[in-house]
Amino acid sequence: MTTLHHEVKINAAPEKVWNVLANLEAVQYYNPLVAKTRYTSENREGVGASRHCDFKPKGFSKERITDWIPARLLGMEVVESSFPMTFTRWKTHLVAEGGGTRVTQDLEYGMKLGLLGELLNKLMMKKKYDGILAEIFTGLKNHVESN
Repeated sequence: MTTLHHEVKINAAPEKVWNVLANLEAVQYYNPLVAKTRYTSENREGVGASRHCDFKPKGFSKERITDWIPARLLGMEVVESSFPMTFTRWKTHLVAEGGGTRVTQDLEYGMKLGLLGELLNKLMMKKKYDGILAEIFTGLKNHVESN
């Protein structure tokens, strides 16, 4: 299992950041790899709400909410994906800080393909995934602060 940690300070109240994160379709506006997102559940919020993401140039993931504390915590997991992970899950925490919001996230994943997957992770996947998450956090900050 690999764990990646990211954080960013957003110049907006936790409620404003939460409104973006809690809208599962909004990820397409701040994640540069997401081409389109749609809800796959009737409920649009709370534990069990789910989405389908189509990625650029190809690939998909189906994700659902596992933790939900408004304006404080959003936990999610991938339930199906075209990527070489056996699991991916993350918890995003929001804390008011100096007139803005500190957003922190710990993301865990495991690789398919046994020892080969572990080797691929060490050689390239971890670094690539870490860079993608950094871009997502920058995109989230820019999206929230400009809207």
